[in-house]
Amino acid sequence: MQEEISKLIELQKIDLEILKIEKNMQEIPQSLQKAQKEKEALTKKIENLNQIIEEKKKQKDLFEEELKQEYQRLKSTQARLIQIRGTREYQLLLREIEEIKKANKQKEDEILKLMEEIENLEKEKGKLEEEMKKVESVFEEEKQKFDSFCAKLSINKNELLKKREKIAKKVPSNLLRKYEALREKKGGLGIAPVDNYVCEGCHMAIPPQLYNELQKDNRYYECPHCKRLIYYKRIYIQEESQKEENKPSLKEASSS
Repeated sequence: MQEEISKLIELQKIDLEILKIEKNMQEIPQSLQKAQKEKEALTKKIENLNQIIEEKKKQKDLFEEELKQEYQRLKSTQARLIQIRGTREYQLLLREIEEIKKANKQKEDEILKLMEEIENLEKEKGKLEEEMKKVESVFEEEKQKFDSFCAKLSINKNELLKKREKIAKKVPSNLLRKYEALREKKGGLGIAPVDNYVCEGCHMAIPPQLYNELQKDNRYYECPHCKRLIYYKRIYIQEESQKEENKPSLKEASSS
């Protein structure tokens, strides 16, 4: 009986260590989180700039194509002047030519404005890309540190799992199944010590009669509140109990 409970206590200790390792592996350090957020923010800015630049370039290409067509129309209209005999029609063509020239000038100005905007956007993008290089460098450095940390934790976890497997084989299968089911339901804690009438799994007081029975240590008991397996702490964790008992009181400490 005592040997089986002892093995379960060992198993529980290992399982809590494994849980701690898994939690540490899932918790991304703040330094890495910060670098990742900065990287994501810069990536979004660069993507938005690329989209704006692309739209500006498409608009510029469209204006240039329209301007090319208007130059052809201007050339064609100017050629017609030679064939015109009537003064009125000649004046109308001259007016049309002036309007085409005026429209072309506006289009040229718009193209130049777009070219200037694109150039400024490209410069802004270049600055962001330089900033991104620095952020990526920090991110990779922090990621390598975290990956190295996780690799060490993984080695520790594998060692604990091997140790756990050996201990688990020494626990009766029905008891092991019960412990595993409780551990899964109760946040990793399947068996808990009881001391001074209190279950340390749920921190609730157990009935005095159960507390007295628990001290006999002749069968398995469950906490009436959390349903975890329980054991009398002072039987199985004597060293800690003795340490508590041997601790000097405040009066003794002050007098010494």
